[in-house]
Amino acid sequence: MKKIAPILLLLASCSRTPPPPEPLRPVETVILSTQTSPAGIGLPGEVQARHEAPLSFRVSGKIVACDVSIGEAVKRGEALAKIEPDDYRLEVRAAQADESAAQSALDLARTDLSRFRELHEKGFVSQAALDQKIHAENSARARLDAAKADRSEKSRHLSYTTLVADRDGIITRYDCNPGEVVPAGQPVMALATSNQKEVAIDIPEADLERFRKTGIFEVSLHALPGRKWRGKIREISGTADPSTRTYYARISLENASPDIALGMSAEARLIEPDRNSTQLPLSAVLGREGKPFVWTVDAAGTVKKAPVSVSGIDGNRVEISGGLHPGDRIVTAGANLLHEGEKVKP
Repeated sequence: MKKIAPILLLLASCSRTPPPPEPLRPVETVILSTQTSPAGIGLPGEVQARHEAPLSFRVSGKIVACDVSIGEAVKRGEALAKIEPDDYRLEVRAAQADESAAQSALDLARTDLSRFRELHEKGFVSQAALDQKIHAENSARARLDAAKADRSEKSRHLSYTTLVADRDGIITRYDCNPGEVVPAGQPVMALATSNQKEVAIDIPEADLERFRKTGIFEVSLHALPGRKWRGKIREISGTADPSTRTYYARISLENASPDIALGMSAEARLIEPDRNSTQLPLSAVLGREGKPFVWTVDAAGTVKKAPVSVSGIDGNRVEISGGLHPGDRIVTAGANLLHEGEKVKP
């Protein structure tokens, strides 16, 4: 019996089946190809007027009427808003009364001067008395000039109680509230001229030099699909936004059509000379210690890390400038779960 037990154990061990192989991890791949296409970065933007000016009353008072609304087209000379004019009318009447009094005083001084000149010629009054009347007439004339100037100023103040458009344009900002007392110079709306249109964009800090060197764009509008306009950089902010680290820029549009409305959302794509470009989905490119890489798959289904050089990002695509070759099979989905030398199922 002692000899039979080892033999049974040996037979039992020989009858065990080996464990099944670990299943291959499924991944999605793409065969790399190099295509020639206009390389460029697309940035979102908004159509704005080149010239926009805030509008405000030149005198203080309580707003009694707002005659326009935001987005409304207005003509030069059109009334936009009004403040209460009663106090300014009273000032004009008081100035007119002062002017009338000054005119009467001047008329009297002229009459006295004329009479004293006749008496002086006949020797009835002295030169000193005549000089006093000349001085009185000059003073009366000066007071009348001052009264006229004051009346003119008060009349202008009365006219300033109506806010008038100084050019044709479109109301782009609006903060006009009847009943509100506003000081002189406080903006209540903004007027933009609609004949010159631009697209405002924010340029990423990393692409600033690239934009400065080229500066030519192809602009498309979401509201007008299928149409494109050329544009060029007109100005770039000298400092970056502290929170987004982007530079505000404006693109002037060439031959902007009248149906381009202010406020339309746009996409501005930088136009650069054609060049060979390789693009991959964002999910295919990983990074470790600041160095980008992708997983390549060989004929045997084994993955291998391949460092790459990234030249730009456009939406959800990454432009690869080096490290790969046409025909390479690249993992595009499931890449973050792989390790060097692992077998996969494309």
